[in-house]
Amino acid sequence: MLNVYLSCGFVPGGLYLISAYPAWEAMYKTGWLDTPFDNPPVAYFTVFFVMLMVLLGNAGYLVGHWCYRHGREKIVPWTIAAAVFLTLLPFLLNWGVWMRVGTYEAVMGGGGYSFWEAPFFYGWAIIMSWLSVTTVAAGVWFKKRADTFE
Repeated sequence: MLNVYLSCGFVPGGLYLISAYPAWEAMYKTGWLDTPFDNPPVAYFTVFFVMLMVLLGNAGYLVGHWCYRHGREKIVPWTIAAAVFLTLLPFLLNWGVWMRVGTYEAVMGGGGYSFWEAPFFYGWAIIMSWLSVTTVAAGVWFKKRADTFE
């Protein structure tokens, strides 16, 4: 079930953003992600990004499972809070830059368009809704079955 969740619920969010808006996903730290054609490092970066998402997702659920199996349920909300904080940290450290969407060149040149405009905002809202619903559903499913897993 964990792999089904990670592949069908968790990974699509990051994969959608890294493939559709690579400069935004990298917080406009570099422009080389915007040129994927004939640029294998971009593909390698995307593969590494997805692998890291899966590894971190597995680690999070394994820690949560261990906590539930060993009567340490009170730790789980703290790990969730830490995960949310670490997810939001790049946005906090780069405050405002993520409010512009476009290529590295466009945004660094003062252009791009607003985070709230179509098509970015609608795509982001749909994929983040999917991620949120599947994450809560998987978390509830795993919590209810924590005692049955070895």
